[in-house]
Amino acid sequence: MHRNWLALIVSAFLVFADHSFAQEPIRLSASGISPSVWGVLEVPRAPESHPGLVILHGSAGWRAEYAHLARALADSGFVALALSHFVETGPDTSRARALQNWRTWQNTVRNAAAYLRALPATRGQKIGLIGFSHGAFLAISVASSIPEIGAVVDYYGGVNTRVSSLDDQLRNFPPLLVLHGDADTLVPVTRARILKDSIETRGGHVELHIYHGAQHAFNSRVYPSYSDFLTKDSNKVTIDFLRRHLVAK
Repeated sequence: MHRNWLALIVSAFLVFADHSFAQEPIRLSASGISPSVWGVLEVPRAPESHPGLVILHGSAGWRAEYAHLARALADSGFVALALSHFVETGPDTSRARALQNWRTWQNTVRNAAAYLRALPATRGQKIGLIGFSHGAFLAISVASSIPEIGAVVDYYGGVNTRVSSLDDQLRNFPPLLVLHGDADTLVPVTRARILKDSIETRGGHVELHIYHGAQHAFNSRVYPSYSDFLTKDSNKVTIDFLRRHLVAK
């Protein structure tokens, strides 16, 4: 039974690597909410309430694979929102616009978490954040300021000290899973180790998975660094971590 369940999780997550899916983000929040919440929402087929997840894309912006991931997570028992947080600002991550845009993106994540919390499908449940590269930096910068966040998954990201101090971001941090390759030249693995040490120094819990020889974006087919094996393994680790920290016992 366990093997069948695990096989289902893996096969569902492999769809994340197929970027042919055509689903695009729509506006989910009410007209009076600013910044607005745009994305793709996927809900489990079972009628009871489930934990919620906000998926944060990388600096390349929205791709259909994030909608695939939301569906796979919903099939695994989570209400999953793949957020398109560049809608109101554009993808400008330059130093000149970084702080202004970063604050907007942080507020977009806060509004997305509030949107999820208001859904009947998440009633009484915790919310988690999953970030990829730029999205992981964003998730880490905002997680401790959202009381409902019960877990964070960081794929090859780190902490952005240009927007606020380490202590401001990492104090009372929720459980964190970090997945990083030691051959990453875009975000060196030293950033992951610094993040782990910084959170644990402040009493937080971090699980660090370093993949030998893995480069940046190892789980996306749109990059030459893609690895089928690492995609399967990191997906299993992610699901296990989220179930342990978000699913009510």
